[in-house]
Amino acid sequence: MILACALILGACTSTTADTTTTAQSATSSAPEGSTTTGGEAPTTTTTLADPTWEELPGIDALPAEVQDELLGLVRTTEEIRGLRFQEPPTIVIVTEQELEDRVRTQIEDESEDFPADEALYKLLGLLDAEVNLQSLLTELYGEQVAGYYDGETGELVVPMREEGFSVVQRGTMIHELTHALTDDQLDFHTSYTAMLDEDRLDEASAYQALIEGDASMAELLYLQTLTQEELGEFFSEALDVDTAALDSAPQFIQDSLIFPYDSGLAWVQANYLQDQWTTVNGAYAEMPGLPGSTEQIITPSDYERDLPKSLEATAPSVPGYELERESVWGEFGFRIMIDQILGEEVGVDAADGWGGDYYAQWFDGQNAALLILFEGDTDRDTEELRAALLDYALTAVAEEDYAWVEVLDDGRLAFIAADQPEVGESILAAVSG
Repeated sequence: MILACALILGACTSTTADTTTTAQSATSSAPEGSTTTGGEAPTTTTTLADPTWEELPGIDALPAEVQDELLGLVRTTEEIRGLRFQEPPTIVIVTEQELEDRVRTQIEDESEDFPADEALYKLLGLLDAEVNLQSLLTELYGEQVAGYYDGETGELVVPMREEGFSVVQRGTMIHELTHALTDDQLDFHTSYTAMLDEDRLDEASAYQALIEGDASMAELLYLQTLTQEELGEFFSEALDVDTAALDSAPQFIQDSLIFPYDSGLAWVQANYLQDQWTTVNGAYAEMPGLPGSTEQIITPSDYERDLPKSLEATAPSVPGYELERESVWGEFGFRIMIDQILGEEVGVDAADGWGGDYYAQWFDGQNAALLILFEGDTDRDTEELRAALLDYALTAVAEEDYAWVEVLDDGRLAFIAADQPEVGESILAAVSG
């Protein structure tokens, strides 16, 4: 229930990583001490260095009691997370309307890829023909975001009511302060930005799940310290949030928004129960080098074990079209795509056994084209996805469009979709060789 409320509120990391920030590596590493094994969280004694600063800059205009409350939340976050800020975090207090305006502006600033993605989602039957993707996401994020950490500026932006912070806003502060703290100590913004810039999108989704799962775990630990009365206030306020935009969004978008919090928290919890923050801290450095994958988030036991297969491929040239990106679709990508059209049970079974993939996406200003090459952990896994994608294509792709699903001579599964059949045929000819 606590997780559901946190998801509804969407206390999230800013997804608009435009430039990188530079932070020092962790000076206070994983908590030290004795641990216990089993289903309960290990008992660990953490020794933190004394704080090197005692005031938060830039909040002098706030009432003294609010300043004290903010500093107390910072110290609480440090104790929960077992890390110290090297420098005081930059906290920007805004009204709820100012927060919504900031979020909408960020969405508009990141709108360059929306037309190509909108065309692709419509080709795949995931978006209705009349839907405007930018408007949908602007409305959705404007409704859902309760605060955010901006890795580009290092600012933590949160709203405050005239009477001070509500219990939900305090939980949001812990969540966002955890982002600021882990970026300060573990420098996730640099790694995450590089993944986005290099179109390592499945890896970026896994890394975002680590980031959000970390902050959600810290928030959950904070909520466990509240009184029954405070928890009652938290649930009452959280359940009163208007979720109309989220409820009306296509299922694959809802799943995409929830994944880093839901699956990310499950991944962090699984590791926290073993060694508290040790593995979680290490993952910030190790996951980009594996590389990470959403498969490893969905199945925590796959972390550092079931590494993605690298499918070497070159996107064929499509006359009149621009190659939008080459990346990895990922287990989670297949799941949410199939879930919406054929149901969750089919999506889970079809995507399980994901070994690796490659995809290329083209756009001519109006029409979309897509090529996915896939290799399962076993031939049976490849066949299961082939059967699901065939049903998917027959159900979701319009009759006048092009869809092709088959295993190539080299054993890779190919899925091709295009608004223009002749374009789909040219891609098939190129990959069939």
